[in-house]
Amino acid sequence: MIRKCKTLGVAAVAILVIGAFGAQMASASPLTVEGVVQGSTVHFTGDQESTHKFTTPEGTVSCTTVSFDATEVAGVGGRIDEMTVAPTYQNCSAFGFATAHVTVNGCVYTFTTPTSLTGSQVTWGSSQLHIVCPAGKSIEITPTSFGVSVCTQFVGTQTPTSGHVVGKNGTGSPMDVTLETTLTGIHYTGTGGICTDSTTHTDASYTGNSTGRCYKNAAHTEQVGCTFS
Repeated sequence: MIRKCKTLGVAAVAILVIGAFGAQMASASPLTVEGVVQGSTVHFTGDQESTHKFTTPEGTVSCTTVSFDATEVAGVGGRIDEMTVAPTYQNCSAFGFATAHVTVNGCVYTFTTPTSLTGSQVTWGSSQLHIVCPAGKSIEITPTSFGVSVCTQFVGTQTPTSGHVVGKNGTGSPMDVTLETTLTGIHYTGTGGICTDSTTHTDASYTGNSTGRCYKNAAHTEQVGCTFS
């Protein structure tokens, strides 16, 4: 059971990371937002296309409601070079029966310079994907069984050690973007209940796809096209 609890922590982390989809890239291959001028505020939202799965040798944790939000200022030509995304996780389950609660505590995900850009496809290596938390804070994942807390897992500031995220232009109108994530080497620790192992573990992996959209207003009612280019 202890091993399964570790899996939950990993899963949540991965979720967060995937959410980072917020299409952040550097000047070499930025996200380009249509219909905005330099200095304009641009709003981003992200939603999963299907259930996101987070796995360790001990089991799998899934979340069916995952969303991401970011607010950035457009550069020349509507380019966004880098973005910080705030995640939200709901309706998560562990091992097919336990409920999982994820408290973000102000932690965010940042995408920096991507590894490569080929046509309308961009790839971020693991070193360009970052989980950033306020000092002394971390993402807390708590599974419960029959209403009773099993333990708490902690995921702090870090950069995954392997894997990648592939961004592609979508087919919506206005244009949206998609993110396909495969990440491994996510770190986490545990405490409380049966999860008393404070050793840092690095054996989590994450897979899942998300769709990102761009808006001109905070109410997300004025969608504009955004592409990788």
